[in-house]
Amino acid sequence: MAWYTLLPQEAETWVVRIFFFLGLMTIIPWAALLLFDLTLYLWRMLAWNFPVIGGRARGRRRPRAPSLSERPDGQRRTFGLMGHDNTYGDSAGELRKRTKGGE
Repeated sequence: MAWYTLLPQEAETWVVRIFFFLGLMTIIPWAALLLFDLTLYLWRMLAWNFPVIGGRARGRRRPRAPSLSERPDGQRRTFGLMGHDNTYGDSAGELRKRTKGGE
């Protein structure tokens, strides 16, 4: 029992047990997700390099993460506040003039 406690020893023991249980309830799901992620990564890496049936043996390309600057069809993405592609290659001001009937 600690020197500066307000609770009796039995109550303090139960408080420690409750907080230990709550700590485990917090840590176990995160540890399980980390273990699952590591296992999945190792499985995919080993399956890719497997000599007979792996992706490398079948001549496949290694999967790539999606690109922020290129679409899956190869066309470049345009970033801006207008919300659509400028297919004419003009500046935004010229496009506005053309749609309003200016020129």
